[in-house]
Formats: sequence, C-alpha cells, structure tokens
Amino acid sequence: MTTMSSADAGRQLLDADEARVARASRQLTQLAAALVSRPMDRELHAKMRAFLDTQSEPALASWDVLVARTPDQLKERISTVLTAQAMRRAS
Repeated sequence: MTTMSSADAGRQLLDADEARVARASRQLTQLAAALVSRPMDRELHAKMRAFLDTQSEPALASWDVLVARTPDQLKERISTVLTAQAMRRAS
C-alpha cells in the first residue's frame, strides 16, 4: 500500500500548470525571504540561479496558461477542486 503526504494529495487536485505555478511560487517566496536575511549568501545566490535556469521558463509558461483561462473556466476549476477536497474530507 502506498501512502501519500498531504502535499501529494493536494497536488493531485491541481492540473500540471496549476501545480507548477504553485510549486514555483513557494520556492520563490522561500528564496526571497532568505535573501532578505542573507542577501550576500553565495549558496542562496546559486539556488536562485538554478531556479531561474531550470524552472523559471516552465513556470512562466504555465502562468500564461492560467491567466488565459476565462472566468467561466476558472469558476469550473475552483468548483472541481473544492468538490474534490470536500469529498476527501468526508471519506
């Protein structure tokens, strides 16, 4: 039997673009917060460069997909995710 963390369970509710944007947003927020307290940390700079080199463009492409959704598409996704979350909690 395979168990999944709550983060894994939450990600399954999201499509690939939503998950990529959420993951990138979390990583960037963590990096930005760390830069405030340690602005000259070489390791932190390396992590930021690595993010920009490998994950930035895919995340930006996914962001473009998300912002291109119509209000009706967004309402449908919200409804789908909320319904799935409610069903998980009830089970």
